[in-house]
Amino acid sequence: MRIVKINAVWCPACIVSNKIWKNVLVDYPDLDIEELDLDFDSDEVKKYNVGDVLPVVIFLNDEKEVFRLIGEKTKEEIYKAVEEYR
Repeated sequence: MRIVKINAVWCPACIVSNKIWKNVLVDYPDLDIEELDLDFDSDEVKKYNVGDVLPVVIFLNDEKEVFRLIGEKTKEEIYKAVEEYR
């Protein structure tokens, strides 16, 4: 399982969720999480068809998307997705 997190430095919801994701990494140190910036990594971000709402977290299994979180999510929603799709 690989997780791609797409954020932007100007995105308040991204800043909030980054704090939660730091805790996720402590609780699940084996997760493979790649972080991309919407503006600085635009060529890489394009292939994920990201819309206007950030952050976007994409769960990949064998490089195929299995689930996507879009927008600011609660700690409970993030942990539930990690548990279900990791």
